[in-house]
Amino acid sequence: MPKVGVLLAGCGVQDGSEIYESVLTLLALERAGATWLAMAPDVEQAHVVNHYTGEEDRRSTRRALTEAARLVRGKISSIHEISAHDIDALIIPGGYGVAKNLCSFAVDGAEARVNPHAERLIQDLHGLGKPIGAICIAPVLVALALPGKNLQLTVGDDAATSLALTRIGAGHHITTVSEIWVDETNNIVSTPAFMLAHSALEAETGINKLVATVLERIP
Repeated sequence: MPKVGVLLAGCGVQDGSEIYESVLTLLALERAGATWLAMAPDVEQAHVVNHYTGEEDRRSTRRALTEAARLVRGKISSIHEISAHDIDALIIPGGYGVAKNLCSFAVDGAEARVNPHAERLIQDLHGLGKPIGAICIAPVLVALALPGKNLQLTVGDDAATSLALTRIGAGHHITTVSEIWVDETNNIVSTPAFMLAHSALEAETGINKLVATVLERIP
């Protein structure tokens, strides 16, 4: 039974992991008979957003690991405790927390820095030839963590993000919400999900395809 790491960045689209994408990923893994290992960095979030008003809550601070634990009923580990040898593959749901808490892309664009534990895990998995799935904005994180690898990725048809990917050094491929892109050389699968989706139902098809393809590509 394969064990797949799921890298989270908090809880909620505006400052953490996108909830629908995260839950759909976990559901698809369980339906396929795989087990999952949720993880997140134990770092303070870049900021906290009131998801009701959409405004930043400057009075509050939250930690990405503590918030991500909400998504998985507390069944989570700090990423610094996880080795690439502990899992057979890694899937990263999207959400602005990926660009804020797992790396600094939301502020620094193509010059962004990556959380060192996330960077280490992604690089080690890539070195072992294990597959990585990147959903929504997560391809940017993977591209930042693997410079010079000529990654081939998709974020749908978002012009600004695809341009940033090319500046980082990755190739971008336009896809629809229900499609995936497979980088055969680097063993990376990506899908746009809520880069294009307007509902969980729209996002589900691409996420299901990504999960199935990641599992098929486990060595």
